[in-house]
This record gives sequence, C-alpha cells and structure tokens, in this order.
Amino acid sequence: MIMGRMYSLGRGISSSVTPYRKNSYDFKGITSENLSKIIIKLFKSGLTPSQIGMKFRDEYAIVDVRNISNYNLVSLAKKRGLRIEIPEDLFFLVRRAVVIKKHLKRFPKDLSNKYRLTQIESHINRLSRYYKRKNKIPDNWSYKLSKISDTNV
Repeated sequence: MIMGRMYSLGRGISSSVTPYRKNSYDFKGITSENLSKIIIKLFKSGLTPSQIGMKFRDEYAIVDVRNISNYNLVSLAKKRGLRIEIPEDLFFLVRRAVVIKKHLKRFPKDLSNKYRLTQIESHINRLSRYYKRKNKIPDNWSYKLSKISDTNV
C-alpha cells in the first residue's frame, strides 16, 4: 500500500505521468551539443531548472530535455561542470520559511502562519536528511533561520 500525499492538498496517490518514448525526436534541428550550450548559458544567467524547463517548453517547443540529450537538465549541468548548491525544492522551501518568518515578526499573533512555519520547517528537515543521505547536499548543511538572510535566499 502506498501512502498519500504528506505536504500537498491532494489526498490520493494519483499523479500525472510523463508519456513513455523510446526514441528521441528532432526538435527544430537542436542537437545535444546545442542544447547543452543553451542550458549552460541559462544556468549562468541565474535561472532555476524549472524556469529553464519552462523556457524550453515555451520558446523552443522542447517538452523533455531527456529526449534529445539522454540526460535530464540538472545532470546535464553537472556533467558540464556547473554545481547546484542546494536542490530546487529545498531552496524554495527555505525561501518560503524566510518570508513567513518575516511576516511573523510583523504579526506575532498570526497562529495559522506559525503552524505553517512549523510544517515547512519539518518538511525542510525531512528533505535535508534525505539529500544528505543521497549526498546531494553537504553533511554539515543545516537549516537555521538565524543563519539564513535575505541575501542568501
């Protein structure tokens, strides 16, 4: 038996699935080398992997990078020498916690957001344990709001 969602509003276990494709398609003459050059340029300009994926979908009509290069976006960037400091989902959770913490400084009696902050912090701690186990973040990485400022996030 599979558990339901823990951190989202969905109650079931159903989710969307990427269609299965065995072969790659020729997208407007974009080769694997051209694609990796574009990815490197976009990563260096400061875009997140999801923003790069949306840009590929909207501007280049490329739905799945893996169909062209046999690598996903993040592993292609790592292969080319670009280092992603913390995974994107963890980064956005930390950013959301910082925003809520700032809000709670202005409105300390906002109990629902206090509760949401504890939920987000437990989500961050659970994800960080997983990423430490998978060696995606350093073992000494820790989440402390006092350490994290607005310049880091």
